[in-house]
Amino acid sequence: MLSNATVVLALLSVAVLVAPRAALADASVPGCTVRLVSVDARNVPTFRGECEWNVAPVWVTAVLTDPIRLNESSSMLEDSRRLADGRIVNLQKTGWPFEDRQSTVAVMDEPLPNGGVRRSYRLADEQAPVAEGTVQVAVDEGRWEIAASPNGTRVVLEMTYEPGGNLPTRIVQSMSPKYIAKGLDELRVSAEKLAGESPGLPGVAAGPPSSR
Repeated sequence: MLSNATVVLALLSVAVLVAPRAALADASVPGCTVRLVSVDARNVPTFRGECEWNVAPVWVTAVLTDPIRLNESSSMLEDSRRLADGRIVNLQKTGWPFEDRQSTVAVMDEPLPNGGVRRSYRLADEQAPVAEGTVQVAVDEGRWEIAASPNGTRVVLEMTYEPGGNLPTRIVQSMSPKYIAKGLDELRVSAEKLAGESPGLPGVAAGPPSSR
């Protein structure tokens, strides 16, 4: 007898196969669009999100670069914590019937004017131990650019991602833009909330020291 997880996976696969490709490759939320831009020789997809937000870059940077704030802003992160050596461990909610995913990334930040940042990230050479029932992410790399624009902030995210485990590639490619767009919108909401709570606070981009 097939398990419930197997049945759900089969139904998702059918839904993806019969849906129009254009409907699967793009997603949008207010101020943002996300699309699948390429699939490399490993069959790993790269996605690109572009946003224009009416909030200053310093507030977006303050959320993005602090694992505690980022974790609190995201419904798709179970946990995000900075290790003593600077690596960041992200535990990502995948949702039933799939296991959660974990990646340990190395990040490099380059400050930009007006509180912006250019952040690149990749899987660290050494991955943190993965708990039972959680899957190690196979590919997790990309870059963020948080830059000042006439309207406030322009955000560009490019990410190459392969979740590992038994998720069919077609489902990853088709469903990821929707979840990336949701994550970007949650980042915007959190940045706007922080700006409203702490107007003019000097040095906020650095955020409080991450303690977990």
